[in-house]
Amino acid sequence: MLNTHMLDRPYIRDVLEHLQCLGYELDKTKELLIRFYRSIKRTCGFNPNARDFAMIVHELNEAVHRKYDPADPNQIFIGHLRGVIQKVRKPAE
Repeated sequence: MLNTHMLDRPYIRDVLEHLQCLGYELDKTKELLIRFYRSIKRTCGFNPNARDFAMIVHELNEAVHRKYDPADPNQIFIGHLRGVIQKVRKPAE
């Protein structure tokens, strides 16, 4: 029987190698790839080569973990919406 696990595919192994070249540990590369894989694949498909796919994962990770800087005009503060979002998620009583 063939092993068709996602992490065993050549394209995915190349993406993991490129993420390691960007300075991530192996466990962290797998975690990042699993976290962002589906959304990137739905958006871009397999059109980008492995290096570009790894760069997209890296950029998404940096964007998610970026701290809010009020001096940066390209960032919008949405912290005041956090309570509203949490209220919507709670089931109605």
